[in-house]
Amino acid sequence: MAPKKRPETQKTSEIVLRPRSKRSRSPRELEPEAKKLCAKGSGPSRRGDSDCLWAGLAGPQILPPCRSIVRTLHQHKLGRASWPSVQQIGAGGSITGLKFNPLNTNQFYASSMEGTTRLQDFKGNILRVFASSDTINVWFCSLDVSASSRMVVTGDNVGNVILLNMDGKELWNLRMHKKKVTHVALNPCCDWFLATASVDQTVKIWDLRQVRGKASFLYSLPHRHPVNAACFSPDGARLLTTDQKSEIRVYSASQWDCPLGLIPHPHRHFQHLTPIKAAWHPRYNLIVVGRYPDPNFKSCTPYELRTIDVFDGNSGKMMCQLYDPESSGISSLNEFNPMGDTLASAMGYHILIWSQEEARTRK
Repeated sequence: MAPKKRPETQKTSEIVLRPRSKRSRSPRELEPEAKKLCAKGSGPSRRGDSDCLWAGLAGPQILPPCRSIVRTLHQHKLGRASWPSVQQIGAGGSITGLKFNPLNTNQFYASSMEGTTRLQDFKGNILRVFASSDTINVWFCSLDVSASSRMVVTGDNVGNVILLNMDGKELWNLRMHKKKVTHVALNPCCDWFLATASVDQTVKIWDLRQVRGKASFLYSLPHRHPVNAACFSPDGARLLTTDQKSEIRVYSASQWDCPLGLIPHPHRHFQHLTPIKAAWHPRYNLIVVGRYPDPNFKSCTPYELRTIDVFDGNSGKMMCQLYDPESSGISSLNEFNPMGDTLASAMGYHILIWSQEEARTRK
């Protein structure tokens, strides 16, 4: 039975703005802010869900200046000893997935377009190559690591998924999708549970103990468009998917093959944009995702801002929006720290840090 689409939720006026510097701005720059601040909405529906900064806001607020970590690190390098950096691959060799080594935080796993998935340290030393395509036509697009099962899983651009142990031994290498595997995720509570997302417009759920071939998946979740990401919630009971057009879905372990809710949201994809991926808050039932305004989207308004949107994971309603006038790019990736009181947003050459602690100290 085809899932019913949730009616498009009404956007609220909860926009958290960062003060802009006093440099002169053009009327075109000023107009979006003026229009957005005058917007009217119904407000959040679940004020009691959490006490975190991004939920239960009473009205438009001003967030203390968030920082560009690029600028901060540059200032640190000028003032004191330089921080360790990762040796760059060069043109055409972008990193497509990165995970800290859970057994040694001075190391990290990385998949890249140069055709490898490897473990290296911050001095640039390659400690182990887990997978190598040995051809320029195949590269790795996704990566995940489990400390408890000591497993590494990586997917490539032609639909293959490789499972290895942390010693580098390949357990299997199977073509699980017809096209590029954009995301792989191991369940944080049941690490034998694997989700894979692909541009073939499907998300598949696998039991690693029972994988025998491409048809041995537990569930196949069809989507209307290619899929950028499929992320398990911190408790492992839900799955969050982001397509390449205008839809975010939430699935539940009680019924994996039918989404609990569909959230209409503009985040269309094009070649030179880092794929936008929705993410979970680590402690509360909240979803965070970057907005890429689309004139063809049903609720699009003139001069709509490129905000970071926070949704209620149950109702799908907008809780608030974050916006920095000095960094008005598209926030493709957003990640909370483990406590959930700080949000890092990747935006072009900058990473913006939104801190709840700074907001409290400046009140």
